[in-house]
This record gives sequence, C-alpha cells and structure tokens, in this order.
Amino acid sequence: MFILFRSSFPSSLTLIHCNHPAPASTSSCTTEFLHRAKQPPDGAPPGSLHITTAPTATQPFRVLTVPANQITSDNQPTVVSIVSWRRESAMEPTCAARAMEWSIQLEMGLRSAKPGAPVKAILEMEPRLLQWSREPESGVAPCAMFGLVPGEDRIFANAILLRLADAFSGGDIETRLSVVRVFLSVQKHRDKEKKKQGKGLLSEGRVANHLELLRRVKSVFDSGDLESKALTLVLFGCWADFVKDNAQIRYLIFSSLVSAHDCEVRASLYAAGCLCEISDDFASISVEMLFNIMNSSSVSLPVKLAAARVLAKCKSSYSVAHNAYKTGMELVLNSSDEDFVVAMLYSLSKLACILIPFTSYQVDFLLLFLNREKTSHVKETALRCLHFLFRRGLCEHSDNSGLIRGLFSVMEEPGISLAMQYTALRVLHKVLLSIPPTSLHVELHEFVRLQTVIEDTSQYPAWRKSCLAICILADLCCRTKDRAEIDNVFCCSSLPSRVISLIKDHIKLLPLLEGCQNDLKICQELQALLKILLTVVESHPSLGSLVLDNIKEVIEYLVTVASTNCAVQSTLVAVNFKGEKQNSFILKLLRKIYRFLVTCLENLYVVGAINTEVFSKVNILAEIVCQCSLIDCYTYTLYHLLLHNQPIYDGLVHENDGTHPASCLIKCTTFVNKVMTGTNGWTAYKVGAHAACQGEWLLATIIFRTLVEKVKSDSCCSWLKALFHYSNSEEKLQLLRQPKQGTTSMELLESIKFPLTRDYKDDTSPRLARNINDCNYYDQLTLSHVEVCSSLKILEASVTSSQAFCLQRWFLSLRARVLENLVGLVKALREVSLNVDLNLNQVEIECSDKLQFMKSYQDIAQVSLQLFRLAEEFDLLRASFIGMDSESSSVLAAHGLSCSVLAFATAFGVSNIDQHSKRIFIGDKASCNKQALTIQNLRRLFWCVDHGTRASFSILLNYFDLNENYLSPQSSYGTCSIGYKDREVLNVCSYAVSGAVSLLEKIASQFTKNALSLASNTLIKWMHIPFRIPKYFFRVRPFIGSELFLHNEDSGNGVDMSVSQGSHITLNMCLKLKNVPPNLLVKSTKCYCILHCSTSFFIPCGQTLGHSQSIYDAWKDDIIVELNQKLVCHVMDGVAGKRRLDMHSRGHGNGKAVETFMDFRLNEKGQGFSHCSLDVSNFPLGSYRIKWHSCLVDSQDSYWSLLPLNSGPVFFVTKPRVG
Repeated sequence: MFILFRSSFPSSLTLIHCNHPAPASTSSCTTEFLHRAKQPPDGAPPGSLHITTAPTATQPFRVLTVPANQITSDNQPTVVSIVSWRRESAMEPTCAARAMEWSIQLEMGLRSAKPGAPVKAILEMEPRLLQWSREPESGVAPCAMFGLVPGEDRIFANAILLRLADAFSGGDIETRLSVVRVFLSVQKHRDKEKKKQGKGLLSEGRVANHLELLRRVKSVFDSGDLESKALTLVLFGCWADFVKDNAQIRYLIFSSLVSAHDCEVRASLYAAGCLCEISDDFASISVEMLFNIMNSSSVSLPVKLAAARVLAKCKSSYSVAHNAYKTGMELVLNSSDEDFVVAMLYSLSKLACILIPFTSYQVDFLLLFLNREKTSHVKETALRCLHFLFRRGLCEHSDNSGLIRGLFSVMEEPGISLAMQYTALRVLHKVLLSIPPTSLHVELHEFVRLQTVIEDTSQYPAWRKSCLAICILADLCCRTKDRAEIDNVFCCSSLPSRVISLIKDHIKLLPLLEGCQNDLKICQELQALLKILLTVVESHPSLGSLVLDNIKEVIEYLVTVASTNCAVQSTLVAVNFKGEKQNSFILKLLRKIYRFLVTCLENLYVVGAINTEVFSKVNILAEIVCQCSLIDCYTYTLYHLLLHNQPIYDGLVHENDGTHPASCLIKCTTFVNKVMTGTNGWTAYKVGAHAACQGEWLLATIIFRTLVEKVKSDSCCSWLKALFHYSNSEEKLQLLRQPKQGTTSMELLESIKFPLTRDYKDDTSPRLARNINDCNYYDQLTLSHVEVCSSLKILEASVTSSQAFCLQRWFLSLRARVLENLVGLVKALREVSLNVDLNLNQVEIECSDKLQFMKSYQDIAQVSLQLFRLAEEFDLLRASFIGMDSESSSVLAAHGLSCSVLAFATAFGVSNIDQHSKRIFIGDKASCNKQALTIQNLRRLFWCVDHGTRASFSILLNYFDLNENYLSPQSSYGTCSIGYKDREVLNVCSYAVSGAVSLLEKIASQFTKNALSLASNTLIKWMHIPFRIPKYFFRVRPFIGSELFLHNEDSGNGVDMSVSQGSHITLNMCLKLKNVPPNLLVKSTKCYCILHCSTSFFIPCGQTLGHSQSIYDAWKDDIIVELNQKLVCHVMDGVAGKRRLDMHSRGHGNGKAVETFMDFRLNEKGQGFSHCSLDVSNFPLGSYRIKWHSCLVDSQDSYWSLLPLNSGPVFFVTKPRVG
C-alpha cells in the first residue's frame, strides 16, 4: 500500500510504502522523497502526475505515475495506487558508498548466535574487500554524489578490518581460517594492483590504524597454539605493506624461520616471501637465512622446497636479486636431490629475468640438464624454464647453435614422451623467433633435422606437435632473407613450396571419420594449418596460385569423403541437401576453408597479386564444391558468390564470357528459388544475409521477400520487411549498373550527355549502362531513396528503446541521406550542364535562367558540404560499435570514403569557378569556405589512394599553398582500411584526384566545362560502386554505450541543478559503461568526455528535464559529429604530448558556448568519476541542456566512440540570492 503526502512546496511530495494494510506501524514503512512533478508519459491517465524519486547509493531513479484524483490538499495523506513504476538506470554504488552497510552486516553476523553465521559473514567480506582493493580511493566527485563525508570510507574500512582482527583473536580455529582466507584472496591480487599503479585496500597509506590491527593479531601469536601461530604469520604476510617497517613483527618472522615445527616454519616462509618483494634490508637478511635452511641436513624436504620458492621473491633490487641468484646456484650445484633441483631451477630462471645479463648464462646452465643422464622430470623442468626465458623476449643467447642441437637431441631420444617433444618444439620456436633475420643464415644447417621431426609427426596428424613443427619450418622460410641459400641447405627447389605441400598432406591425413568426439580438435588443427598457410602467402605472394592448387586438392579430398559418388557431376537442378546432417562436420571444414580463401584473396589483392590465373584457380575449386551432390544450400552460396562476385573479379573476365557475374547471378537465383521450398527458414535467412554482405542485392531481395510471407512473428516480420526494402533499394541501383545487351563500352561512353574531353574518355568505366540525363535514371534514384526511407520507417516503428536496432537505423539513415543528396546532385548537374551548353553555344540566357544557374551552383556546394558531413558520420558510426569485425569496418570505411570523394570532386570544381566571369581564381576570400571543405576532403583521400596517385598530390598541395605535414592522419580511428571487395571506391578516388590535377592545367575558358565533366564523371563512376552492407548489420544485440550522471552542489539527485546568474556551475560526474560483455577483447585504459553547452540549447518551459527521456537516440543529434571531432583532437593532442589530459577543466567559449574535457579511470563495474566547472556566467536566466559525448582508448591506443545512452541534464540559471 502507498500513502502520498503533498507538502506546501508545490514540487515536493513524499511517498510511504507500507507492508501492512494500514499505516499504523510506521516501523515497517519505507519512505521515498519525490521531486518535481512532470508531464505524464504516453499512455498515462489524463491529469496524472509523472514523478521522479530521489536516488540513493543503492536505489536508482524511479518514475511513478499517480492519478490526479488520488492526490489531496497539502499535508493530507491519501492512499494511492501506482499506475506505472518504471526504474531508470542509475549509478552503481561504489564500495566506499556501501562501506557502512557492509560494516553493519559484518557486525550483525559476528554477533549472531546462529551456528555458522559468523563464518558466513566473514566469508561474505572476501569478494567485497577484493573489489574494494581494486577500486581507486574515493575522490571529491564520488563522495559528493553518494553523500559521503570525505574520509568516511577510510573510517568504515578501518572498522571492518578491526572487526575481522577481533574475530581472529577471539574466535575458534574455523573463524580464524575464514579470516585468513579473506586476506589471502586480497593478497593474491597485490601484484596486479602494482602493475596498474593502484593502491590496494591493505596498503600502508589506506590502513589508518594498522598498529592497533597488529596488536590485536599479535596477541594470538603470543598466547595461541602452534596452528594459531602459523595462521598469524600468514596474516602478517598478507599485511606486508605496513608490516615491513615494524621491528617486532619482523623479529617474529625471523625467529619463526628457525622454529623446530615445520608448520610454523612454512608459515613464516610465506610471510618472509611477501616482505622480501618490497623490503631490501629484509630480503638481504632473508637470503642468508634461506641458504642456511636449504643447506641444513636436519630440515625436511617440504620446508626446503618452500624456501626454494621464496628465494625467487628476493628481487626488490638488483643487488638483492644478484645475491639470491648466486646463493641458489651454489645450492643447486651441491645438491643431488631431484625435487629440490627442480624447484631451484624454476626460482633461478625467475631471478634471471630480473638479472638481464645473466639470462644467457642461465640458458647454458639449463642445457646441462638436458643430457641423457638426467631424469625425464628434470629435463622437462629445464625445457619449461627455457621456454619461460625465451617467451619473455629478454633472452639473447650467443650460442644458439648449441641450444638448437640440444633441443633436437632431446626430441630424438628413444622413448621420449610426446608431451616433452612438444615442449622442446615450443622452445625451438621461441629460439627461432629470437634470432634476428639478418643472423639466421648462421643457424640454417641446425634446422635441417626439423624435416625428420615432421616426418615422424605424420603418425599423429591430429596432435598439436605436428602442426607446431610445420609452423617452425614456415617461420624459418619466411624470416630468412637469402632464399637461395635456404633452398640449398634443405636440398629442395623451393622451401616455401615444400611447406605448402606439407600442409596439404597433413590436412589430408586428419582423421575425419573417427567420430564427433575429435571434431573440435580437428577443426582447431585445420584452422592452425590454414593460419600457417596464410603466413606463407603473405611472405611469398607469388605462390598464391600454388596455394590455391593445394587447397583444391584438399577440397577434392573433403568432397570425396562427403560423397560416395563424387565422380558423377551433379547439375544445378540435381543438387541434393538430404545429407546435410550426416556431413555437417565436412561442411564446417569447407566453411573454414572458405574464410581462408577470402583472407588469402585479400592479402593477394593488397600486394597486387590477383590475376587471371588466380581467378581460374578459384573458379575450379569453387565449382568442385558447388557440384558436390551432398553440399548444403548455405555452403553452396558461399562458394558460388566467391566465384561470381562482381567486385572481386571485375576486369578479370570478359562480357561475353559464360562465367560473367550477370549470367551466374541468374543461375544462383534459380538455385535459391528452388531450395527455398526444401530448406528451413534459418538457412535461407543466412543465405540472404550473406548475399547482402557480398552486394548481390537481387538474390537478397528474392530471399527476404519470400521469408516475409512465411514468418509469423511480428518482430521478425518487421525486421525482414526492413531488409527487403533496403535490398530492393540497392537492387534498383544495381540494375542501373548492368550493361544493356549488345552495348559496347564505346557506345555506353557516347551515350553520356555531359561535355567530355579526351582527358576523361580514356578513363571512363566500360560498364556504364544508363544516361544520367535520362529521366528514368533520375526516377530510379528517387525510388531507391524511397525504399531506404521505407526500411528505416519500419525499424523506427518497432523500436522500444534507444538501443534497439541502433546501428541498423543509423546506417539506413545515413544511406537515405546519401541517396537524397545524390538525387539533388543529379538534378543540379543537369541544370548546370544545360546552362553551360547554352553559354558555350553563345545562346542568350534569360535572367531567370541565370538565377536558376546560380542556384544550381549553390545546391551543388550544399550537397558537397552534406556529403562531407556524411563521410565524417560514417567514420563515427564505424568507431561507435566496439568489437565490430574488420570486414564490416572496411565496408563502412568504403561508404564514408565514397561520400568524401564525391564531396571532393564537386567542391573542387565549384570552389574554383567564378559564377559571373567563368574564370579560375585562386585564394579568393569569397570561396575560402568551399576551399576549406575541399582541403579537408583532400586530406581524407590522401591516405586511401595508391602511391602512384599520391605523387599527384604535390601539385594540389602547391595549389592550396600547403605542406605535406598537413596531410598527416587526424586520428587512428579515421584511417581507412579498404578491402579488395571495395577497391572500386579506391579507383574512383584515384580518378578524382588525377582529374583535379588535370583541371589545373586548363585555361580559364575551358575550366568550367572540364570542372563539370570531372564532377559528372566522378558521379557516374561513383554510381557504379557495388556497395555492400556490413556483416555487423545483422547483429541486433545491445551495443556498448555510456551513461553520464551529473550533480552539483545545489542538487542531491541530479534532476534539479541550478546556478546563480553570473557564476560558474561546479559539476560532479559519473561516467558508466553499459552492455559490456564479459569476454570483450578490447580492454579499456582510459575514458574521456566532453561537455558542451550553449545559449542555443535553451529549454522552453514544460519540456522534459533531467535525465528522464525514455528513448534517446544520440546519433540523431546534429552536434554529435562536432563533439566527437573535438574529442578526437583532444585525445590525439594528449598522445602527442601537446597538453595535459589530467587537467579536469579546460573551458572554451566566448560567453555564448562553453565546453570542457574530463578523463575517467574506470573501475571493475565500468564506472569512473570526475568533476569540472563550466563558465556559464554570461548565460541569461532560464533552463539549458548540457550536451556531451565520450570515448574510450584501449590498450592498443585505438579510439572508440561511446554513444550516449541518456540525454544531457538540464540546469537552471536563477537570479542571484539577495543578502
């Protein structure tokens, strides 16, 4: 039951929730303080109130709707029913904010008489203290936002630690064990905290009353039994940071090292090891005592082994580590105990990593333990230690030949286990990678014995040792500079060819028919071998054809396994899918090979090695797969589109060839129409999605249109309808690209009505199929734009939150705006072309025609500006979805670059044409904005064209009076990475840049005509780019975004923020990441945020305030691109050292707009805190919204944009208080 009070202040209400039927018992009531009555949400009863509750440290904002007839006059309680109760997102409370709650819960648990309750309460503190130890200390912002008094967290942390110490001193053995377990868990993460430069909860600076803590625990050591003493010593080790300078505790630890009881000695060894890592003088004394312990005949072996492990921790300084290493070496040489020697080898190897000059000596020392006289346990330990040394990349061994011979001797020993052979191979691989390529020729003869190892591994084709041996041989041939020498050493015509053949033979030896229990292992083995093959292709691209020949043999083998009647060549109509379940494993392998082929072709394209021979090889192997009688629909489509995809093989086939993509597309469409009735909907959907990703829009349209008629779910139907409309839109554009039957390239060229000169005729694409001045051409573009808008409208109608279909709606919106500008550009160019023709023919132009002529120029300039902005927005889209696959990123980069090149071609011509005198002018003030736009596009294109085209940029640089430093990339995320499937975009870029350079050589009378020709021909070429949809488009899961919560001194809830006119507003902020998956590979190092406010962001009375907008699409805000650009520059300047990023406030503005930058260190919950001040002293009275944007910089220094998931808050500028 709810009771609502309305006080005298109009916007203040109180809601009491009672567990009883009547409010008689106030002890069982929970009070909520409500703030600022608001407009009711959609669907609320007329006259109802929309109310936001105040947040607490553990309770987020909640929005309630109360009917108006249930609210009485002031101070009169009334029972109300809640129409709706919507929880809004809120900050996660920090450990400091929950410290008081945890302290009370611990106290209640310790005082409980229920059996097991004290131990349970203590163990509940383990994850809490561990999380608290990883969090940074609470600063001003989190304390203010959670209502904490500065230093309050330290008080409650100290109270918790003292309560645990009291429980340890006064509890039984089970209680003491639980307390030790809690602190051991925190201690385990101390090294990680050091690497992050963080201060843990148990650091000396954060434990205020550590002397009292030690006093209470020491009493147990003084009066307790042997087990209690051991547990006390373990606690001293966990508290090493504030124990290291306490003389009494140090004496206790040293004295316990010489105890007669093994239990006490081992506990003291643990404590000594913790102190040795951080205290030089303690470690120096400990080394001597450890030597005495390990050298004594009266000490048991377990104690000696524990002491050997502690010796590796004596590394607080170089001198201490050196002394420990010499001591350990002496002990090993004088010991014959195998277990002790094994423990010491590990410790010495760890110390050698600290003592870099001793690593080579340690390698030689470990080689002594690889001879045949040593036991397998010792040899395996020596191999593991060698791998440890070389894995860290710090080992530079002078005698690599001796080491390699030693490793081969181990592998060739009779009776050696496969595990030890694998370990020896791992070491050999690390040794190979540590040798510089320039010095590798010295060691070549030692690796000849690797061939024998590979031959032996053929008995175990599915075992990882065989794959590693081939990998070593592949790395050897890829790293060796002198290829002739390596061929002579290995007695073969070509070692890379030999490696390729070995991989092929090894794949064919994989046990494919042994059962599903080994399927995962075989898939991993195949993937590893294909990865090695890619390495060989990258280093030897001339062998691409040979690689495809060997892959063909592998595919033939797999097809033979999958089909018992492989000799019968199945026709397209006779394809059968009944064996899909039985051959699902073979199909999985074929799909892995397909992904290899895509990557291989990408690599060959990068180095320019794709030719007709490569095409013919892919043709053959794809046909082998497609003709298999047991292949499934999806696998067939993969290989069929790989074979016939237009962007891949453009220019490598002739129009009259039977394998032309147009004819093959018809076959593929017939095939899919046939299998739509014989396969399930999910398989058909995958085929359609893959077709869309490959740019085969006719195929995708057919599939999605058929699925719309079959699906029953409303949500699925909306999704498929959106896909159908978008595919249909791209299909209309694709049809414009198809050549007319019987039309030659020259006839197509002559059909273009734009004024062309010989400079451009030679470069015109032979595939142009329509007249751009034709009305049908314009109508098709318009229809395509309408279809995209329909797709977007369908998705918008099904959206229930800002995160639903965010990428999909954003992408469709961008594509719709691109087509809208394209339609406008075609129309404007047609008008300009007509007027230019009349002017060249000296036809008198009426005044109205002149006005239309000038308006068309303005329209072209506006389109150029819009296209440039769309290019930046495509880049922002690409950077806003963390974890996007590289292919999808490449597709979006191609979309952005295509907008930029079209913007450049149009802006370059328009910015250099005087609309009145039709002459060239340079540096005219009237065109500086258009020239600035041209330069920005030029900057983007420079890093995308080939090196030959870049040479032309020097002419353009001189024209715009710029130096080459200006063309440096602005940001890492904006760098284009265009794949071979989208290389048509790069061709258009090269054409536009070369055409612009040619324009500069024209005289003024010819400039206008040729400038229009450049823009028109670039548009025509642009229209024939086979655009694709990113694969990430079909991922509809929530994306990683951020929420921002702001509070100021006059607000405790983040809703009502106010500042007196003429003053700065001080803000405390919390940035919170949302939807972060646990397995995310991108690791955040720092987040940055920009706040921006302007007098133009004035909020009229009655609009929604604060953070409470149910659906907020940040990408629809026009200012997001500008904010992101400023944030990119801020981050890049910080990387370049041009400014200090740790300064919280850096305001800019002239009184009309202000902004500031902040940085955040995120905790484990993805939250970071900061504070800043905005200078709004010149803002008039009223309400203003703060707009914001944030970004993330990962461990690889990559920039990722974080889309805001809530709108910026609103603050009030009020009249100054009088008196």
